Amino acid sequence: MVSHALIQTLALVIGTAAIVTVVFQRLRLPVVLGYLVAGLLVGPHTSVWFVADAGVVATLAELGVILLMFTIGLELSVRGVIGVGVAPVVATVIEVGLMLALGISIGRAFGLPGRAALFVGVIVAISSTTIISRALDDHPPPAAQRRRLFGLLVIEDLLAILLLTVLTAFGRGAGLAWDELAETLGKLFGFLLATVAGGLLIVPRLVRATVRLGRRETTLVAAIGLCFALAILADAAGYSVALGAFLAGALVAEAGENAAIEPLVEPIRDLFTAIFFVSVGMLIDPEAIVGAWLEIVVLCAVVVIGKIVAVSIGVFLTGRGVPAAVMTGLTMAQIGELSFVAAGIGVGAGILSSEWSAIAVAVSAVTSALTPALVRAGPRAATWLEARLPRRLATFAALYGAWLESMGARPSAGPIRRRVTLLVLDGAALLGVVLGFALTRRAAEAALIDRFALGAGWAKLAVVVAAIAAATPLLLGMARLSRALAAALAERALPSRAGLDLGAAPRRMLTVAIQVPILLVAAVPALAAIGAIAPSLTAAVVVALVALESVRVWRSAGDLDAHVRAGAEAIVEVLAAATPRRPRAATEPPPPMPTDALAELDQVLPGLGTPTAVRVSPASALCGQTLAATNLRGSTGATVLAIQRGAQSIPVPSPTDVIRADDVLALAGATDAIAAARRLLAPE
Repeated sequence: MVSHALIQTLALVIGTAAIVTVVFQRLRLPVVLGYLVAGLLVGPHTSVWFVADAGVVATLAELGVILLMFTIGLELSVRGVIGVGVAPVVATVIEVGLMLALGISIGRAFGLPGRAALFVGVIVAISSTTIISRALDDHPPPAAQRRRLFGLLVIEDLLAILLLTVLTAFGRGAGLAWDELAETLGKLFGFLLATVAGGLLIVPRLVRATVRLGRRETTLVAAIGLCFALAILADAAGYSVALGAFLAGALVAEAGENAAIEPLVEPIRDLFTAIFFVSVGMLIDPEAIVGAWLEIVVLCAVVVIGKIVAVSIGVFLTGRGVPAAVMTGLTMAQIGELSFVAAGIGVGAGILSSEWSAIAVAVSAVTSALTPALVRAGPRAATWLEARLPRRLATFAALYGAWLESMGARPSAGPIRRRVTLLVLDGAALLGVVLGFALTRRAAEAALIDRFALGAGWAKLAVVVAAIAAATPLLLGMARLSRALAAALAERALPSRAGLDLGAAPRRMLTVAIQVPILLVAAVPALAAIGAIAPSLTAAVVVALVALESVRVWRSAGDLDAHVRAGAEAIVEVLAAATPRRPRAATEPPPPMPTDALAELDQVLPGLGTPTAVRVSPASALCGQTLAATNLRGSTGATVLAIQRGAQSIPVPSPTDVIRADDVLALAGATDAIAAARRLLAPE
């Protein structure tokens, strides 16, 4: 009977999914949405005649998650995970921190207590690796963008493990057991270290030996066997099976045999991933959704808009251009399986009401259905936004990546490391003050009422004033340290020179741009804790910081724009000096680019991102188009500082200026942006 139940469930689930997804493909609707609808049709809440066995479907869905995480690990490898660098970590901390604060504030606005609001914050903070991977399979991005995106997802999944550990500790008692949390994190680090170290010694050799046998089925069985073995190992250690599967894929990738393994695993992965989405659809309860429609609508808006903004900010601030930042934000604008886990912990502990499981599933279903459309719209949305940025902000966006490249090319200095350490310590101390206030305020208020006969209002005010008095020196210290750290990093990117300092404007712009993000990253834990106590205060602090940053950036961007205009005048003089006055014959080779002269100009007038001269080829598709029509800045991230057309010089060209064959364009931007622009302007 068990086998019959399994066969019946498979027939019902796969058959329904096949029919629905064929219809959805014919209607040009997202396939993921089709799987969710199939789950709704065979689920216990809507089906009248045939209901799939939820236990069997859940087991099969877990197989899909395991195989999906295994293939993601295959794409990254252990060295790829270790080599993601600091940028994805910073971007993910900014994104998750902002979403946590936003989710906590929304939870409190719904009238939830602090601990319940923390669960809501985690529910909206973590994107779904499963859903994103499926969407990218249907609409594959460039390889470099895919690697960067999965680098962010790896860091986010690791943060999710930490957050789920915190939630589990909350669910077990009235407060957070810090010693238990520290022990859990230590065990997690030890598990990762032991698994990776031991796996690197065994797994790659075993995989290479298996592939050399030349039998497809042997290779497939060995790879899947390793996947499930490490998944079980992770489960036995108390962690997610998905983590073990991801580690298995990363270790197998070290063998260098992905070309032989991936085509064998992908069909099996696709089948069980489809069942995963059907299982999500089966959890959708229309009655519960109708009863909580307001929460669902608000959280859908928070996830989609908040994720797009938070991810875009985090990615841009780590040196990626506006197009890459916006496309990444659109791709990550959903929640998924880890949000279900967080909601389940809260409901199981009695912290959240049972309707929150249905809310999490509904929000995931809506945002998952939107993901394919958002991924498709990514390039167009990025181009649209880039084309409509004010000139001063567009210039800053183009040069910012080049400044960060210059910063990273220089060795780290001792004062910078010391300031980072002090800032982290101040942030930890501020978190301690906030948590101390949260844990002791009621006892302190009661003591003041009993000992000094104060009224309840005066006692509450006294405790708040004491907490503010304790936190103020730390906040002022963090503000000073963030300013000093930002200035030191800007000096590292754009060193000042004795005498007339012509790099002051771009250096000031860079300092302003990175100070508040540095402060926010350092204060994210404290802001999240404050949000659980006083969400309106958290919102006020974040809004005030963002408003202050916006005003300072706008003003500094005006100074930078004037600096760039002066630089453009100098650039056209260099280009004009290198351009022959007489017309060039058709058979005559073009004159060499004034590379050395532009490099010297960068030394005299720094902050322009080492201007690069590119001659427009007659074969370029951009010939005859205006700068606005080409959207060169939006599609590549590079900006045009000047155009030299024979004897005619055009400093700071307008959007209506036309690109012509044999024009020499002076480009500024990060290295990859310049390379992308060169491929469009001078195709080989």
